[in-house]
Amino acid sequence: MFTHIFRCLFISLLAFLSTPSIATPTQNGDTEVATLLVDQHDKSGFITIQAAIDASSKLKEVIILIKPGHYKEKLFITRNNLSLVGSSKGNTVIEYPELRNNWREKHPNDWGAAVINISASDINIVNLSVLNSYGRRHNTDEHQFAIRSFENASRIILHQCNVVADGSDTISLWNKKDGMYYHSYCNFEGHTDMVCPRGWALIENSTFFNHKKSATLWHDGELNQEQKLVVNNSHFDGIEGFWLGRHHYDAQFYLLNSTFSKNMENKALFKKTYENIDRIRANLYGDRYFFYNNSPIEAYPWASNNFYPKKKHLKNQTLEQWVFNGKWQPNLVLMKLSQVIEKTNFQADKFQINDKSKIVK
Repeated sequence: MFTHIFRCLFISLLAFLSTPSIATPTQNGDTEVATLLVDQHDKSGFITIQAAIDASSKLKEVIILIKPGHYKEKLFITRNNLSLVGSSKGNTVIEYPELRNNWREKHPNDWGAAVINISASDINIVNLSVLNSYGRRHNTDEHQFAIRSFENASRIILHQCNVVADGSDTISLWNKKDGMYYHSYCNFEGHTDMVCPRGWALIENSTFFNHKKSATLWHDGELNQEQKLVVNNSHFDGIEGFWLGRHHYDAQFYLLNSTFSKNMENKALFKKTYENIDRIRANLYGDRYFFYNNSPIEAYPWASNNFYPKKKHLKNQTLEQWVFNGKWQPNLVLMKLSQVIEKTNFQADKFQINDKSKIVK
């Protein structure tokens, strides 16, 4: 046993020092960015993503390039300034079956209950599929996180990803105080409250598919009146009768330039209440549900326009600037990341970067 452990440690050390796995640092503005390579078929380097993450701990900023493959592992991210970049969301898959209730039976919290567990900031996940497959194996749609972040995690980007869980809370980013999240060109699939951020979130050019007759979106903006969940230029679909969204805490929803399938229930966004009044949270800021240029609005009159970006609310700001109050520029982050990757020999799908002039029609 000890011989096996020593051998694994030696291989990890050799991989960290080897030329194919850690490239010469690339200059990106004022920061040197190191690139590490994960390849399941090359035992001289990193064959697991977690091994590369662990080896990167002393690097200031790192991009982990992941070659095509089916990576059956659970990831723990505790370092800042990390990018996980696959070849494409079609051929680079991270899968792990985990039921939240099973995990919590032996653990005090959710750290480890997801496929990707994040306790860090400035994390970019690009060109990947993330799958929690517990439900299809055990016929349950209870809570199954694909991605879960914690109280200290902010500035998390998902770009050109498939994020799928066979149960509730597919992607749960839970920095209630100052969390900021950006998702673009992604496909989300799951059950109740499948996309449920706390704080500030902007989702663009994405699709949602809900397998449950319950809420697709969920938001918590209780601690700051400016916190909001904004979905732009996206499409919602699911089984017949699926709901658009709900909240338990104070929340603020914006649906812009998006389309709703005929399967969506004619049910407005709403705040969850309980027979036990002690469980009901205060609604400090009132109901805040805003819509602009969605279709078909004739089927959902509650989604009629009541928000006017260019004429009144955004003025000269881009949607990104407005959502994050000018504190974060995720599209600039993606542009710089793309430029660094283009200088390597890594074969990856080209990044689709938003044309800011067309963010809001």
